[in-house]
Amino acid sequence: MERLWHREVQTKNKMYKINQTELPEIIAQEIPEVKNEIGKLSSKENIAATLQIVVTYTREMLSRHQVAKVNYCMALMGWIYNLGNEPIRDLIENLFVRSFNGMRSLCRPKEWNEIQCRIPTRLYTVYMTQNEIYN
Repeated sequence: MERLWHREVQTKNKMYKINQTELPEIIAQEIPEVKNEIGKLSSKENIAATLQIVVTYTREMLSRHQVAKVNYCMALMGWIYNLGNEPIRDLIENLFVRSFNGMRSLCRPKEWNEIQCRIPTRLYTVYMTQNEIYN
């Protein structure tokens, strides 16, 4: 199975945007462990539920100290954020990025430092902005 997010996608000199219909398929292909759960969603275009599945999976991997899998999720969400349309980007900011503080409490400080260093720049910028506003 080919990994989707490693290739650059362009259409007619415009950057391709991932939409609500494609998101569940991309996540199910890139994170096979959540494929069944995504398949159970009543609406395949429910991006909030799809992203919540990713948040829950990432938190579970953190609690098991599976840092490599957490880093993979961070990178994948960064890629989707960069190529996602506006509704996808908004939900990544409001579900995935907002969950970082809770995630931080699930792991050792050394693990969080390693993860934090690998959070994609645009997601990290959103995270820092959220913390400035709400703290």
